[in-house]
Amino acid sequence: MERSRRVGIHRYSAGRSHLAEDQLASETLIHLHSNETKIASLLGTPVDLKELFLGHAYSEGYGFFPEAEVVSEQTLSGAVNVSINQSISPPDSNQRVITSSCGACNADGLEELMDGLPMYSHTHLPIQHDILFNALESMKTLQIGFAETGGMHAAALWSHKHGLRCLREDIGRHNAVDKTVGSGLINDVSFDEELLFLSGRCGWDIVAKAARSGIGTIVCIGACSTLAADTARSLGMRIYSFMKRESSVAIGLVSQ
Repeated sequence: MERSRRVGIHRYSAGRSHLAEDQLASETLIHLHSNETKIASLLGTPVDLKELFLGHAYSEGYGFFPEAEVVSEQTLSGAVNVSINQSISPPDSNQRVITSSCGACNADGLEELMDGLPMYSHTHLPIQHDILFNALESMKTLQIGFAETGGMHAAALWSHKHGLRCLREDIGRHNAVDKTVGSGLINDVSFDEELLFLSGRCGWDIVAKAARSGIGTIVCIGACSTLAADTARSLGMRIYSFMKRESSVAIGLVSQ
């Protein structure tokens, strides 16, 4: 299964059109199964599928399965079935908040959304702005899929001790986070010591994934939503958004 694929296109330039090829990010229907029960169906890039499944299960609160066997198979229609050899019982669908690509940023009901999300109880380490910015810039140089296609999100873990690691990419920003968390699980990462880096914006849904994973700080290139900010404050987390060389927007338990 491929991260990207070359396709024929018409390229328009200076008022003219000519036949050419372009490299596009792969997007596939991915079904996650446990004991023949479908856990979720995602639209994503069909690579790093073990990390995707493990990270999705962990960041959605289904369970911790770092030693599980995960197998994948492509169907005749082009979809991918991914199965885990563990029994997973996700919450009833009526209890789940289904979010769109912009997160839950236009929804009300913060208390309902926060129900079941754990507080971040560890001590936040002091942060130097220039160190965060330089690390985020370094992440850009490692985004191979984005360099190929211009159409992939990235997420990564970072700490003072270990630097940048567990970087993963996907056509979907939530999947990129799941893959990064899954990689951290496989590599026995202590999430409470790590910061989550994002190549785009941060909505409530990603704050929720970070909270369930035990990550206390999110750093992102783009904006964060109102619910992301309110949830981070309520859970003792912090967000650094609009990260630029000389400025950022800091929300939550931020040390000066």
